[in-house]
Amino acid sequence: MTAEPIESLKFLTPDDVREVAQCFGTPVFVYDEQTIEAGVRTISSLPSAFGLTVRYSLKACPSAAIVCLFDRLGLCFDASSVWEVHRAVRAGIDPARILLTAQQAVFDDGLLALLDAGLQFDAGSVRQLEDYGRARPGGDVSIRLNPGFGSGLVRRLTSGGPESSFGIWHEAIHDVERALESHGLRLVRVHTHVGSGHDPGVLVRAAAAAIELARRFATVQTVNLGGGYRVKALLADPEPDHAGWAAMVAGEMGRFAVETGRELALELEPGTYLMANAGSIVTKILDVTTTGSAGHTFLKIDGGLTEILRPSYYGAPHPLVTVAAQAEPEPRPAERYCVAGHCCIAGDVLTTAVADVERLAPVALGRAGAGDYLVVERGGAYCSSMAMRNFNSYPDAAEVLRRRDGSFHLIRARQTLDQIVANERVPADLRSVSTESSHYLA
Repeated sequence: MTAEPIESLKFLTPDDVREVAQCFGTPVFVYDEQTIEAGVRTISSLPSAFGLTVRYSLKACPSAAIVCLFDRLGLCFDASSVWEVHRAVRAGIDPARILLTAQQAVFDDGLLALLDAGLQFDAGSVRQLEDYGRARPGGDVSIRLNPGFGSGLVRRLTSGGPESSFGIWHEAIHDVERALESHGLRLVRVHTHVGSGHDPGVLVRAAAAAIELARRFATVQTVNLGGGYRVKALLADPEPDHAGWAAMVAGEMGRFAVETGRELALELEPGTYLMANAGSIVTKILDVTTTGSAGHTFLKIDGGLTEILRPSYYGAPHPLVTVAAQAEPEPRPAERYCVAGHCCIAGDVLTTAVADVERLAPVALGRAGAGDYLVVERGGAYCSSMAMRNFNSYPDAAEVLRRRDGSFHLIRARQTLDQIVANERVPADLRSVSTESSHYLA
């Protein structure tokens, strides 16, 4: 037994967990429509001086049904690659409602066609700005600013400062001016994104830097602060005060308007904020093992790196909840467990220490055994989209949307073996070997 608090389910009930597992199999992602809608309402009502546009960050979870839901709720979109743009357009999104901010931007016929259809472009380097200018002389453009500092949950999530390649370094603005003038471009937006899980004070500093840059370019109409807004996931987490920093940014914009006569609009690009707590990963416990009195007790599950990379890559904590395979009248006593995934690699563990992936950190869970379920909460953002796909040839998990009425709808079928190998090609001189060995296949 332990006095350590046990995490609880976010939006599913134990009966829901059992129903989802029985209907769709495990592992499976479950997203909640009501939670998504509540997040949109909250962030859309943050204080702003002269208007707020919310752009859903597609990289958080790009499934078509989720994209269509945000479209129905009136959001615009942030894309991090031209492939995300194409995917959103296939889901029915107007390119004019998408802003592309990408490390890789090749102005081929595909990208040019999207720009012709209204796609907005945000240059992340002087070279990108020059390339855009050659392709679209005389057009409107945005730039991503690296203000010289950043903030994130860990270094790998810090997107500003001298150790980050993202954005145009703040001391290179003269190069920006030359590129704008050379190609007749009009700078209409300054974008900055300092990191994910950032400190609100650093975000306000970044906003001030972007607003200050707008003084230099009279054509700037919008300041975009990117994403990375914290959410409360664990019971011990503090509740983030997003209204507080938003009010400070609104004050900065108000002062700018008084001094210059220009009213700047604000854009935000939430991904984690809108999706993290709106998603759960339902897995089945396969085994319980121990490494002795000086070691740990491990729950082995049928998911892992193939569904969630964040604990192993960032040391990011996720709430974990065990659910009995059959309904029981009383909750089970707590035990301390480490949770291991199904991949054949030692790093596939979900219970790493915060920001320290080399150290295990057992957590208190309801006592569980093989056949019970383990739910990974805070699983809606940067889990399915950032998973280690097909490692050990495991198929992509199914995805399910829980509608407002509580019904569950499949929005992505579980991947098949045929789909995993569909693009593979075997040279002719090797085919006979493959054919002869095929009789071993079931």
